[in-house]
Amino acid sequence: MCHSPTAVIGKQGNRQWWQSKVTEMLQEVTDVPDSDVDTIVAYLAKNFPIVKINVNKAAAKDLETGLDLTSKESEAIVQYREAHGNFKTLDDLKKAPGLDAAKIESKKDRLEF
Repeated sequence: MCHSPTAVIGKQGNRQWWQSKVTEMLQEVTDVPDSDVDTIVAYLAKNFPIVKINVNKAAAKDLETGLDLTSKESEAIVQYREAHGNFKTLDDLKKAPGLDAAKIESKKDRLEF
């Protein structure tokens, strides 16, 4: 009731992540049975899983939306990739100028090389 279902669109997570989100959202709601919570978590984990983004193939716009980056950060990744070749590791990716290393580190479970 606090937001529309469209607020979930674009979110991605594994079962554990969705469990924590649902638990957080239901802190003030006490009338939802545990079995319903389990059903909600299972649905979200199945239909909104973590989608890996291949940083060596993705266009800037796909990097931006898939990794929640700014357009400037995603463009920096593509420019660095074009100038230096494909990324092999997370450390290679962190070398792209203008990219926040901590931000990209927090998204490492979404990256594919």
